[in-house]
Amino acid sequence: MIILGIETTCDETGLALIEFKNKKFRILNHKLRSQYLVHAPYGGIVPILTAREHRKNLPILYRDLIHEINFDEKKIDYLAFAIGPGLPPALLAGKDFVFRLAIKLKKKIIPVNHLIAHFYSVLIKKDYFSLWQELRKIDFPALGLLISGGHTILVYFESLEKYKKIGETIDDAIGESLDKSARILNLEYPGGPKLEKLAKKGKPIFNLPYPLMLTNNFNFSFSGLKTAFWELVEDIKRYNKLDESTKADLAASYQKTAFEILLIKTKKAYEKFKPQSIIISGGVASNQFLRNLFKKYFSNQKIIFPQKSLATDNGIKIAFCGYFFLEKALEARNLDINSNLKI
Repeated sequence: MIILGIETTCDETGLALIEFKNKKFRILNHKLRSQYLVHAPYGGIVPILTAREHRKNLPILYRDLIHEINFDEKKIDYLAFAIGPGLPPALLAGKDFVFRLAIKLKKKIIPVNHLIAHFYSVLIKKDYFSLWQELRKIDFPALGLLISGGHTILVYFESLEKYKKIGETIDDAIGESLDKSARILNLEYPGGPKLEKLAKKGKPIFNLPYPLMLTNNFNFSFSGLKTAFWELVEDIKRYNKLDESTKADLAASYQKTAFEILLIKTKKAYEKFKPQSIIISGGVASNQFLRNLFKKYFSNQKIIFPQKSLATDNGIKIAFCGYFFLEKALEARNLDINSNLKI
């Protein structure tokens, strides 16, 4: 069985072909094109531009995906498409492409929840091409933490098929928070990776608040942290001391505080639910400081991260997740998107 995965929820255009056989799988080919250069001049993502870029990139990437491996598109069995959550213009652009392709190939479409696909990505051990591999083993029950530009969610998994959300951010997502703090320091977009790079040069010497730490739930908040950080930076500016060294210390302080908030809430959930595994996925999961922080604290527990190349948005995880939801496959005319799709 061969599944084509298509990702257009935000500013990444991703396509992938994955073959499944006898409980094993292999990645035949995949393509990914980022739009960060398009959005960089605006300091953030412009939704209408995401749609324009997806419409331009999808046919080009699909052609390259097929031709590079001399693949007969008629051998595709299903199309898996991320129907949400995401930016409506981006999702609509992807839907139009998937609809036309499904009609052309006379294939059904598997609607995929982008959030769930992030968790399923940890089942892929390596992102090697054409290497047959088995699923990564996960011991259940498991605690899942999804951290990305648009989402910060804690999920309790009884199994891959049975799960429930136990906490989420009540305002900014962790990735959005990192981008905003980077902007406060006048770092270029995308801010998160730039903040991580700068933080390596500094020390976390500034004290910042830990919102919602005393509440008896597993929700997160980063808006107040961002505001406190902005006020701190403004105070430093008034004394003309915002040099490169201070900016590095500020970056290190913000990153450490934000990730410790994630750690403290995850620790609380771990103590209550006593899971056998901890899964951390999403784009922010590629941050090495965060990985080291969690590995150090949960040194005696099984903690699983996706391959860094699979942590961000891509077609591989959509195709892969689609395999586990074959029963949801539908005709192209029934395809719909949901920009506010939940777990």
